[in-house]
Amino acid sequence: MAYDGPVMACSVTFHDRIGRDRLVGAVDPLDVERFHELLEAALTETVRAGLDSREVEIELTLCGDAEMTRLNFDHMGERGPTDVLAFPLHEWEIDVGHSHLADDDGFSPPGPLLLGDVAIDVDQAVRQAVEGGWSVAEEIVLLAIHGTLHLLGHDHADSDEERAMRGLEHSVLGVLHRRYREVDWQPGSLFDRAGHVVTAGS
Repeated sequence: MAYDGPVMACSVTFHDRIGRDRLVGAVDPLDVERFHELLEAALTETVRAGLDSREVEIELTLCGDAEMTRLNFDHMGERGPTDVLAFPLHEWEIDVGHSHLADDDGFSPPGPLLLGDVAIDVDQAVRQAVEGGWSVAEEIVLLAIHGTLHLLGHDHADSDEERAMRGLEHSVLGVLHRRYREVDWQPGSLFDRAGHVVTAGS
């Protein structure tokens, strides 16, 4: 599928590792096709906010606890599941919240730029949504935005980085709030939630 939004094209390849029935149950009452459209728009708006107008591709994997536990151990050395992991394919430099390919990133072939893979643990997203009092659809969208920003080289290791990342996140959410009014959006962001930790793969 390809989101046909303004400014740029972002192609998202979905990898379903949990099965349609589990996803239907998780994002209800939102229709799964509409949810996929929402996720694709979230990734596209995130890239649009943090990058130039080039065409890009992103792999998005929706998995469960078992697969995320394996990924988290293999790539991060951590035991147990986490909510989202990002696996960027490029080195980036951040300038006032805007990502530019680093000089030593290497040759980029013509055509869409593959940014990498974002993996989201739907089981963990369900738990966090219940704990926070918002919908699972919103939680997964927030994780997708956050993971995509990691693909673009953003991090939250210090206050300046966190401020830039939070600003982009809120900008993207503002667009989605206006466009997808059927989602029961709640105030707040990933960074506003006490104890909420998102890690990035390498």
